[in-house]
Amino acid sequence: MKIELNSKVHQMQVERDPLNLGNLPSLDPPADGWPVVEAALIEHSEKKRIWRSTAASLALVATIVLVMGLTLRHPRLTELAPETPGLAQQAAPDAAPAGDEPAVESLIALSQRLEVQLRRIRSDAPLMSASSVVYQVELQDLVAQVDEELSVEPDSAELWGQRVNLLLDLPRLYRNELRRESARIASL
Repeated sequence: MKIELNSKVHQMQVERDPLNLGNLPSLDPPADGWPVVEAALIEHSEKKRIWRSTAASLALVATIVLVMGLTLRHPRLTELAPETPGLAQQAAPDAAPAGDEPAVESLIALSQRLEVQLRRIRSDAPLMSASSVVYQVELQDLVAQVDEELSVEPDSAELWGQRVNLLLDLPRLYRNELRRESARIASL
């Protein structure tokens, strides 16, 4: 019976310590290990800080390039929406001098027609993806900036041409989103 009892005790000890860690010799930790750990933590946080600042800088540069590309591009009044076929012949800022009243008036009229078309397209447009919404908001901000400049120089054919070009991009954005949505529905 005593043998049986010893084997049960031994079995219980093995179950509590299956890796037999209790029989390992005890080791004393090094007396001065904290500086190594602290140096590793500082190095890790420094690497993260550098990565974050690099990523933020790249994002800022990409944003500036996007804005500059949108504002400084060559006027493209000849590329118009298919829904407005006759508007390309009505206004071309390169064809008239900057102070020419008929050119400014035709650009104003074209701008008004594009705004009406844009309202109609927006009412029928599906929900947009996040990237398209960001692009749309950036375009609308650029239109607002041009509108501010037009409040100072209302007779500037160049500013009206920029406004028309920006307004031409917005319907294209909605049509592209509508094509994507139609393709997605067709694939279902």
